[in-house]
Amino acid sequence: MLELVQNIDMNLVYLGIGLIVLMGCNILMGSIEALLTQEFNKKKFLQGLIKAIVVVICFILTYFVGLLNPNVVAISVNGEMVNVLTAMNLVVLAGFTWYAKEVFIKLATFIKGKIDIGEGM
Repeated sequence: MLELVQNIDMNLVYLGIGLIVLMGCNILMGSIEALLTQEFNKKKFLQGLIKAIVVVICFILTYFVGLLNPNVVAISVNGEMVNVLTAMNLVVLAGFTWYAKEVFIKLATFIKGKIDIGEGM
């Protein structure tokens, strides 16, 4: 049983790391596209970085809360009661899925070569 819990915990950690990487890729590709189209907005870039940093900090803190309190029921999902780690897994998985979609869309745009570099270049 302990091994199963450790595997779930490590899967959540790996999923969280993947989410962080996807967020970084999304910010990087969005910034490159904005630079090429001469629409780079420093404020928007900083907001994206701050958002990513806050997500990372909150992920780590919530993960440790889940480790410290594995038997505490956190939320009800469609009538199913789940603990903090399971709820965290669902949230991170949803974020991972959303950012993966965004990264794939940006990658496809880069591959197609349909990025307008503007008049000034």
